[in-house]
Amino acid sequence: LEDAPEMEHHCLCPAYEVLRTEPGDWNQAYYDAWAAGRTGYPMVDACMRSLIQHGWLNFRMRAMLVSFATYNLWLDWRGIAPHLARLFLDYEPGIHYPQIQMQAGTTGINAMRVYSVTKQGQDQDKHGAFIKKYCPELGTVPAKFIHEPWKMPKCTQKECGVIIGEAYPKPVVDEKESAKQAKAKLAAVKKLSETKQQAQAVYNKHGSRSRMGKDELGSNGVVAANASGTTTLALAWASAEVPSGPRSGSASASASAPAPASAPVSVPVPVSGSAPATPLLSATSGCAEPSPAAGSGSAMTFA
Repeated sequence: LEDAPEMEHHCLCPAYEVLRTEPGDWNQAYYDAWAAGRTGYPMVDACMRSLIQHGWLNFRMRAMLVSFATYNLWLDWRGIAPHLARLFLDYEPGIHYPQIQMQAGTTGINAMRVYSVTKQGQDQDKHGAFIKKYCPELGTVPAKFIHEPWKMPKCTQKECGVIIGEAYPKPVVDEKESAKQAKAKLAAVKKLSETKQQAQAVYNKHGSRSRMGKDELGSNGVVAANASGTTTLALAWASAEVPSGPRSGSASASASAPAPASAPVSVPVPVSGSAPATPLLSATSGCAEPSPAAGSGSAMTFA
């Protein structure tokens, strides 16, 4: 963020500012369900609850949480970034915001990353051990239905004592349909000539130098000419050893996102719940900013 501090509150590729910012795009109920691990999608919920408890999650699952929030739930990345920043024990602004934008598809230079959360569960937690650990209410669900409990027949729900919509929530959205709609919206912006020009400028400034030939670099290693293909931003979410034991102050699952003092972009955010006491380090100011009182407004800004 040293040479692009605006990355904290603006899309790296400006053309994508039109996405997820229309009236009605922000759904408070969706955000609350996602932030608390109550979306009705077991792998998403287990990952969020694990993150709340421990403050750590591996890269793939972090990416999945952002993908589900920004594509399936169509939530603005600026609205979800503070919640994750407060939970990650290894939070670092210069890594956090490039990664959030990369997963949300607003950098202009990365492939569209829309995770199938059901498939991720089936691939990464085949028998549901992780899911049942962090979503204990699903502990008696047969393995056949652990990744899609809403597909259990009513008789099976009664037999295992897990009534969908009561003991465990119904899916907040249709995974396939919501992903299809999100992909179409991003694709429509991506194909615009203006988007392509802006994306090239982003690549020239932030593209991975390791993928460029000598003719693409200036004498000082600065990008001097066009480069083709999809690249990645240089930084990735830091990996670390999984902390042992629960994270202190982790009870606030649906905590409100932080509200820095000023911002050029206004995005509705959660108004219920209580914010964690841990301050959030601002990428632009470098100062710890205290959490606002919960319920202080129906919208908030990000500086």
